[in-house]
Amino acid sequence: MTAVDANPPSTMSPRMAESDVEGLVAAAIHAERGGRLPEAAALLERALRTDPNHHDALCHYAMLALRAERPEVALTVAERAAGVRPDSAATRNLLGVACRQNGRLADAIARLREAVTLDPDFCDARINLGNALLDAGDPQAALPHYQKALALDPASASAHNNLGNLYRELRRPADAIAAYRRALELDPGHARAQANVGNMLKDLGDTDAAIAAFRRSLAIAPNQSEVWSNLLLTLNCSARVVPEAIAAEHRAFGEHFARLLPPLPPYAEPRAAGRRLKVGYVSADFRKHAVATFFEPLLEAHDAARFEVFCYYNQPHGDEVTERIRRRAEHFLPVSGMPDRQLAERIRQDGIDVLIDLNGHTADNRLPLFFLRPAPVQLTWLGYLGGTGVPTIDWRLTDHHADPIGPGDAPGMERPWRLPRTLWCYRPYPEAPAVAPPPVAGTGYITFACLNNPGKVSPDALAMWAEILGGIPDARLILLTSPHAGRVEQLGRYFDERGIAPPRIEFVARMPLTEYLALYSRADIALDTHPYTGGTTTCDSLWMGVPVVSQAGTRPFTRSGASILANLGLGDLVATSPEQYVATAIALAQDRPRLAGLRAGLRSRMLASPLTDAAQFARDFEAALRVIWETRAGAAVQGATS
Repeated sequence: MTAVDANPPSTMSPRMAESDVEGLVAAAIHAERGGRLPEAAALLERALRTDPNHHDALCHYAMLALRAERPEVALTVAERAAGVRPDSAATRNLLGVACRQNGRLADAIARLREAVTLDPDFCDARINLGNALLDAGDPQAALPHYQKALALDPASASAHNNLGNLYRELRRPADAIAAYRRALELDPGHARAQANVGNMLKDLGDTDAAIAAFRRSLAIAPNQSEVWSNLLLTLNCSARVVPEAIAAEHRAFGEHFARLLPPLPPYAEPRAAGRRLKVGYVSADFRKHAVATFFEPLLEAHDAARFEVFCYYNQPHGDEVTERIRRRAEHFLPVSGMPDRQLAERIRQDGIDVLIDLNGHTADNRLPLFFLRPAPVQLTWLGYLGGTGVPTIDWRLTDHHADPIGPGDAPGMERPWRLPRTLWCYRPYPEAPAVAPPPVAGTGYITFACLNNPGKVSPDALAMWAEILGGIPDARLILLTSPHAGRVEQLGRYFDERGIAPPRIEFVARMPLTEYLALYSRADIALDTHPYTGGTTTCDSLWMGVPVVSQAGTRPFTRSGASILANLGLGDLVATSPEQYVATAIALAQDRPRLAGLRAGLRSRMLASPLTDAAQFARDFEAALRVIWETRAGAAVQGATS
């Protein structure tokens, strides 16, 4: 909303009567309630020209700036309002919200604590303080504030919604869903609660219901980029949505936000080719996360003489992995809460040549930033195998196993740049135990396992697994348990109804890394999920000597297993149909000599493959960046001289 200025007028114009200022503020409030935000901003600016310290005008101007997604403006104005009335709980609350929206989490918590100290029964301040504490990773501290807010206003849909967020953080999914649904009973138009129900359903593997919930949320509030992202990610988890429809949904996302987020003015002149390139990586996952597992080897192998690396980290806090990346990167900037336009301007100031998104449509992404085109070349890689639909992202880095060259790539999507060997760069964990002997030798029966995220366990995968277990009557299956007890019961009934007795299915809880890796000592064969195939878990399984059976489809999300197995010369473990997947798993289970040979040799095979050759991967990656950059720079020079 261009009417909201970072520096609302403070120069005195000819004095008006105080009643006139009050009238302007009242008219602005009326315009705001009617959705006429530019008119409201103009009226408040008139009021502030007359009285620069008018408290209500400053507060309403700050709230308008928050609605217009200009948190930096809101913070400046809220600070002025707090200076006028330092003892106002409402102003402290507003200032806390503005601090939170600007990524100043500690300041936000401090200001919001001041608000509830000034007014312990201030419901909104309690909710906002709970939100800030949840952002800071302290759900237990947030809980009493949400509970107090609900005691003050049991009919507050926002309080129920935010309590649901807390329960989700605490891995209490049943309580989370109940809280979200209570919010929707109180306010059926609560778009956030609709989206949050969708997130829970997605995590529980109910993709169809999750997709419906995201669509309901977007019907209420279509400008929620994170809800679009959740919808698009979930579409890739469904086998019932064809690739053409998924591509169309991504293009619709790109077209929608391209209208809302026009790019910054173009660069004044092209930058010289052949010099040291400045490469920026944008990610919320520079922490204990699958993305960091593949990113760290590249970061360490980057040629510092030819590439200057910037890491833009979109989380309010980190861990030991964050610290390793911080130490290794030449520049590391926490950007959580920084407004997109402000971050885009910072990236321009840093002179980034190539900006690389590592999230795609996964959680806490910064895709809206890329619409602003802060860098002349923009790519996406790793975190999201398919195209994002962002029209200002030029290329998607992949390989020819995940993206076989076909008759043509989806129009309106990023062009795939196929790296010559692999898109993966896996580093085995130093904590990994030695490969154990084949468990079948001790148990006498084959043990299958799938330790992928439970949200990837689709009806298609379940049907194939049930058929495999039906074909090998004494085989067992280990699954990572869902945090929702109802989902575990549902899965148990599914197998039982197909003649697979409950003792043959074992659910194991999430566990620390070393225990998770040791669990592979009990598995003979890993079964990949479908249609959303595994990446990190596939590499982990193979490193622990457990072969993986995967089914490849026609889009990248269904082909990560195919890409990894092809790089090990194990393409025969990749099926192209459910029938072939079942037959491949059964045949491998019956070939005990081959199982023993694979178990003994998979680790050395991994070490000899492109998957763990960080130096070669970095050279391939850097060569791609250099060619893409110089092609763009050459085109820019030609355009400037023609």
